Amino acid sequence: MSRWRTGAACLAAVAVTFAVVPAATAAPVLLSQNKPVSVSSTGGSAYTGTNAVDGSTSTRWASQKNIDPAWIYVDLGAVAAVSQVKLTWDLSCAKAYRVELSTNATQWSTVYETTTGDGGVDDLAVGGNARYVRVFGTTRCRTGSAYGYSLQEFQVYGTVGADTEPPTTPGNARASDITSTSVKLSWDASTDDKGVVAYDIYNTGQLVKTVDGATLTTTITGLTPNTNYGFYVNARDGAGNVSQASNTVAVKTPPDVIDKEPPTAPGNLRSTASTANSVSLTWNASADNIGVKGYNVYSSGEQVGSTTTTSATISGLKANTTYPFTVKAFDAAGNLSTASNEISVRTKAGGDVIGEVKQVTTSTDVPWGLVNLPDGSALYTERDTHKITRVTQSGAKNTVGTVSNVSGTDGEGGLLGLEISPTFAQDRWLYVYHTSPSDNRIVRIKYENGSLGQSQVLLTGIVRNRYHNGGRLRFGPDGKLYAGVGDGQSRDSAQDINSLNGKILRLNPDGSVPSDNPFPGKYVWSLGHRNIEGLAFDSQGRLWEAELGNSVMDELNLIKKGGNYGWPSCEGTSGSGCGNSAYTKPVRTWGVSSASPGGLTIVNDTLFMSCLRGERLYRMKINGNGTDNPVAYFQGTYGRLRTVEPNPVTGGLWLTTSNGDKDSTGNNSNTRILNVALN
Repeated sequence: MSRWRTGAACLAAVAVTFAVVPAATAAPVLLSQNKPVSVSSTGGSAYTGTNAVDGSTSTRWASQKNIDPAWIYVDLGAVAAVSQVKLTWDLSCAKAYRVELSTNATQWSTVYETTTGDGGVDDLAVGGNARYVRVFGTTRCRTGSAYGYSLQEFQVYGTVGADTEPPTTPGNARASDITSTSVKLSWDASTDDKGVVAYDIYNTGQLVKTVDGATLTTTITGLTPNTNYGFYVNARDGAGNVSQASNTVAVKTPPDVIDKEPPTAPGNLRSTASTANSVSLTWNASADNIGVKGYNVYSSGEQVGSTTTTSATISGLKANTTYPFTVKAFDAAGNLSTASNEISVRTKAGGDVIGEVKQVTTSTDVPWGLVNLPDGSALYTERDTHKITRVTQSGAKNTVGTVSNVSGTDGEGGLLGLEISPTFAQDRWLYVYHTSPSDNRIVRIKYENGSLGQSQVLLTGIVRNRYHNGGRLRFGPDGKLYAGVGDGQSRDSAQDINSLNGKILRLNPDGSVPSDNPFPGKYVWSLGHRNIEGLAFDSQGRLWEAELGNSVMDELNLIKKGGNYGWPSCEGTSGSGCGNSAYTKPVRTWGVSSASPGGLTIVNDTLFMSCLRGERLYRMKINGNGTDNPVAYFQGTYGRLRTVEPNPVTGGLWLTTSNGDKDSTGNNSNTRILNVALN
């Protein structure tokens, strides 16, 4: 049978057929015919690898029988923009295999993967720049000891010369036919020098659907009633280049039923325990004509917690203090009940592991990166105003300067990561990760006499997009600068060793490539990442990383030099590629609704991970190559939590909130900077 498949679709677990919208330039041509071939083994002199590229289905390459895995790759002779791979299998086909691209025959990126191969002709739409193309079989269709893998023809199509030009931005994205569970989206076509092969539709950074390059209208289903969405579209070409995002289309689905009836008030609110800095509460369930969605906990009229169960623990309280509490129920339509009975609970003397939380100051922008200064104050970046602000322990603030050439993305780009030189007393350098009008980049800026001064650009060319820009910076104990970089909404770039995106990068302080990096001449320290928000080193000098998944799992990873963490074919422990032994498994995973990491720090070999969508702070003690069970604090207390860093003056933590917009407009957010006591 003949099938037209796409690597991006299989890796995203989205069933879709792609049609290429061709440009007026040269069409893809057969590049592999009679080119040099390398194989893992042969089944004899009549079954050499060259048979797979001779243009004849009467000859074939066969691997040595009864051996898994087995592979064959073709050398195209020069880097080309590969857009299609056509495999004509003999009866001894591959049930599980992947197609990989490389520019050096050493580091490979997966562009197609399946575990359900059934022979015949596999006609695959792929994308990437490569000189070498490999088929890597892991499970044979015929598992008997007399059989191996066998390909009659291995054909690679594309255009000579790497394609590095992305499509133009899709125009005029718009919504219609909105129901409680679906919406119809339309947009104007992009153009590309080689042709658009696909459009990816996102909701605030999460891929929800992929359609072919000829489709300009699609219906998104499975939406939640009475919910806000922000959809936008990226175009993609055959080489995997991704356009900038279209305009965002704001959609609110209507309720599936008109419900104006609030739940009944929660009953019999009571305290089940108290410590020096926390109070545990429980109550009787509310009733609702349709269903109770959750409960908010209040103290003196301010929301201090949120839960979907009938109990909650409120942390961060002051010792030896009496607090009043009430609880209200809410339903899916947003109706809020009247309050429960009010109770008063007094905290005990002493201090918990996570102690009292005090507000240091507030901000009307989004604090992103934060570093401690030798005088006990801190500096933080403002994502949308592009300013760096100094804050003292008492909450006094002043602007020390505005970083030049910073650009928003109408999303989560802007002025992002901030790090301080390990030799700051001598060199006065601050290191900054920011979005520019053309890319993401790393610069360093002098901080002298209380203001910003001379600057140097260290690294450019990190692809930007509306979301997935990454941005976290951290100096390691080796004196090198580590940068967490998102995939720029170009998923395949995470596996492309020649791309800076979807990686942890490692730089010398002057911006040069360290000689002991795992891939000679490259900044790449690890690969296969989606969107890195947290980096931290433990007492052994090991690097830990927190990463946002798409719609299934977020990850905590212990980073290995040269390690591959599997994205996009593996998200956490979910995906067709998770069985690939070349991928390093995460230490921990969470469902995206209970995490979405915003930052990561380590104090006394204890990990603290702040969460955006999950609206909580996780505490985990490092235990060998793992951690103990994570404990969540502040769930629903402060909203979205962005950055967490040690506070050496108090011995606790700086913690910033991120309850702001995503439109890159400065000073229209409502955020806080907190100090969390550690005891």
